[in-house]
Amino acid sequence: MTETTISAREQLAGLVGRRGRHPWGRAGLPRATSQHRRTMRASAVVVVAKPVADDIAFLLVRRSFTLRHHPGEFAFPGGGIELGETPVTAALRECHEETGVALGRRHVLGTLPTLALEASANVVTPVLAWAGDDIRDGPAQHWHNRETRSTHWVPRSHLVKPENRSTVTYGEHWAGPGFELDGAHVWGYTAHVLDRLLDELAWSRPWDTTRQNAITEN
Repeated sequence: MTETTISAREQLAGLVGRRGRHPWGRAGLPRATSQHRRTMRASAVVVVAKPVADDIAFLLVRRSFTLRHHPGEFAFPGGGIELGETPVTAALRECHEETGVALGRRHVLGTLPTLALEASANVVTPVLAWAGDDIRDGPAQHWHNRETRSTHWVPRSHLVKPENRSTVTYGEHWAGPGFELDGAHVWGYTAHVLDRLLDELAWSRPWDTTRQNAITEN
């Protein structure tokens, strides 16, 4: 790893457990309360970064266009926490099933604040991880290929470019940060977490929040 990527790993690790400069929650995505945890489905996603040249990249999946919910959308690998699992074990399992990337506990940096995704009645814990040079992409497990259309390692440099950023709207009730990627948009929960992460680590660059893109698909 270069000094740049070593520094990035240390900065990401420093996010765990610290009091942020800005609240992680927002309208429609508040910090999870005990009431949320009692009434909503527990889920976890993995926010994994790896070194690429003098930069880092984050792993996203593009969901299959045949899925009933959120077809074709970009997301972190993840899903529901099964009986006997923790957020960490669930996130690592889902990552392997959806992408073929096999992470172990040694790659886990910690967890970020759990948010209540009210639109889908899920409480979602982001598990922060670092994939070193020992990690190689592999084929997704065959029984989950129908869920994942493609996997993408998205460079930080792409995410912070002002021309790749906009405010994404969905109906009358959602307006939040978005990132343009492959002719589509990363938005909703995934974009919110990326936006907060970039801001907290002072990686983000000023962008035009008045530039809007409307999402119309279900």
